[in-house]
Amino acid sequence: MFKKVIQFVRESRDELKRVTWPDRDEVTSFTMIVIVAVVIVSLFLYGVDTVLGMLVKGLLD
Repeated sequence: MFKKVIQFVRESRDELKRVTWPDRDEVTSFTMIVIVAVVIVSLFLYGVDTVLGMLVKGLLD
C-alpha cells in the first residue's frame, strides 16, 4: 500500500513537470474574461428575476 502511494506521488510530480503553465499575461487576460462574463450573466439574471418578480406580483395583486 505504501509503495503505491509513493509511486503515485512520483508519477504526479513527473506529470506536473510536463504541464505547460500559462504565463502571467495569459492568466490576467483569462481572469478578466471570467470576471466580465460573471458580471454580464449576473446582470442578465438580475433583470430576469426583476421582471418575473414584477409579473408575479402583478398577478397576485
